[in-house]
Amino acid sequence: MISTLYVTESPSVWAPENLAEETVLAHSVRPGGIILYLWQNERTVVIGRNQNAWKECRCAALEEDGGTLVRRLSGGGAVYHDLGNLNVSFLVSRQEEDIPRQTRVILNALTGLGVRASADGRNDLTADGRKFSGHAYWRQGGVSCHHATVMIDVDRAALEKYLNVSPLKLRSRGVDSVRARVTNLKGSYPHVTVPALKDALKKAFEEEYGLPARPLLPDEMPDRAVKTRFEELKKQFSSWEWTFGRKIPFDLEDQKRFPWGEAELVLKVEEGRIRDIKCYTDAMDPLWTGEMEGALRGVRFVPEDIRAALALLPGGEDHRMREDLKEMLIGMTEK
Repeated sequence: MISTLYVTESPSVWAPENLAEETVLAHSVRPGGIILYLWQNERTVVIGRNQNAWKECRCAALEEDGGTLVRRLSGGGAVYHDLGNLNVSFLVSRQEEDIPRQTRVILNALTGLGVRASADGRNDLTADGRKFSGHAYWRQGGVSCHHATVMIDVDRAALEKYLNVSPLKLRSRGVDSVRARVTNLKGSYPHVTVPALKDALKKAFEEEYGLPARPLLPDEMPDRAVKTRFEELKKQFSSWEWTFGRKIPFDLEDQKRFPWGEAELVLKVEEGRIRDIKCYTDAMDPLWTGEMEGALRGVRFVPEDIRAALALLPGGEDHRMREDLKEMLIGMTEK
């Protein structure tokens, strides 16, 4: 039975740090305790554990704008976070997990702010028929994490820019996002702000469980071994291997016509690396395209590694063809 409520907020707006903190807190929760963890990320795309990063996000555009792409532990689809969004996590033992009750905390907080919100299935909250909150879950050992986004005043133009579906032919074995019309609460409820929602959540948390909530005290914080784990998790969540290199193979195709001829590129990517590539073309320099295929097998599917691998190849007959194919390949990583 829940006997102790804790509330904590993250001072960070960097997703790898916040996800690491969430994981550490979840593994530190004591029997009978539940933690309400409030956090925000700045200009971030968060993909589900089993999603294909290239299929869900325009990675190059996000990187150019100084944003962050991160893979979370839970399933579900890709979401965009900025400071107009509030993330809400309930961290509790698996034995004491109660998803409907935890969801009710969020709904009651919103009701207290005058929002006509309702649960739509298990994973979404809607207001006036439009989705503003998505929920996802992960469980490890004896602990449970239920986290949710709440869109208050998110930059919709940025959301649409970074989450656009790629125009390339991409067949992936990963989980696809379900594209839904989403809305900001601010549009219909201009008085709702992030600080106001934080206060309302704390109040609803206490009312739902009939107990006072308090911050985590120093002696209740994770011990040294868990803090070491925090640093390891932060490195994991910020690593290329975790974000891009998971075993989610996919095939990618693109076709273009140039002044020198037509080219079709077909790639097989596994664990973030080009495992096979074929260039079909009617160009007059087939030898160089064969060398290109050999040079790129095993290379990470990122622009800088592709450029480095092609820079090592000898020049061919047609410089324009080489440059066009190089840019075509790099463009496939950036769609």
